[in-house]
Amino acid sequence: MNMNDKPIEEFFFESLLKICLGSVLIVMSVDFYFTGFAATRSAIIDFAILFAILISALLYKKGYFLASVLVIGFLTMAAMFYQSIATDSITTSSMAVVMVIGFGFSVLLKGKIPFLLHGITLIGMISVFAWLAMHPTRYGKPNANDIIVAGVTYLILYLVIGFSSMLLKKRYDEAFKILAEQHLELVEKTNEIETQNEELLLSQENLYQLNLTLESKVEERTREVQKQNEQLIRYAYANAHHVRGPVARLLGLIQLSKMETDLDYPFLFQKIEEQTHEIDAVVKEINKELEF
Repeated sequence: MNMNDKPIEEFFFESLLKICLGSVLIVMSVDFYFTGFAATRSAIIDFAILFAILISALLYKKGYFLASVLVIGFLTMAAMFYQSIATDSITTSSMAVVMVIGFGFSVLLKGKIPFLLHGITLIGMISVFAWLAMHPTRYGKPNANDIIVAGVTYLILYLVIGFSSMLLKKRYDEAFKILAEQHLELVEKTNEIETQNEELLLSQENLYQLNLTLESKVEERTREVQKQNEQLIRYAYANAHHVRGPVARLLGLIQLSKMETDLDYPFLFQKIEEQTHEIDAVVKEINKELEF
């Protein structure tokens, strides 16, 4: 899975596992270097936390995110409570680890689960503080009071850290949801714009093809008009040079027949017939030329 595709909770949890593993290995190395694990209690706590980290990592790898968070959270918390009870004291380091666990519950989980886990953690802390304060054989009155004061202080710190981080996480989730919706809208708008661009390109292509068709039709029509103009020019030329001659001669013969009384009508009709045939021949030639 790509890191950018993971939820922020999983990315944070992976980083937390790596940090915890490195920290535990460093602590175990220091304990071994200085004591050789002579302090059995310290070694038990170190190995318990290492075991919790490894089991949590295995569960996370198999896809059980909630189970992996619960395992590392409660096993590590149990180790810290055991350390406080076994050493008859509340150490800053153990309570700091508990605070980190509470912070992890707030930022890694959603819904009502963090409230439940915070409640369990608070009950565990109160139980440890109460157990330490209620053993006068181990603590005198001043020490018991100090335990109560320290317990109240750590409880308040836990509430502040746990619930403030949970509130921030809630605001982050709300902002992320808004951003995700805006991103989705942006993607939809982008897809819509791409579709419109494709339609526009298609329209432009259709318009280009139409222009080509129109140009072809205009050229064809222009050629037809030019051909018709040429035919008209040829007709006008034929009319002016070939038809007008026989017609003029016919008109002259008719005019001559009106002026002369003593005419050779057979000769006149023969000439009229000749001019008529000439006109007919010219008209046929013109029709033949106009057909092309």
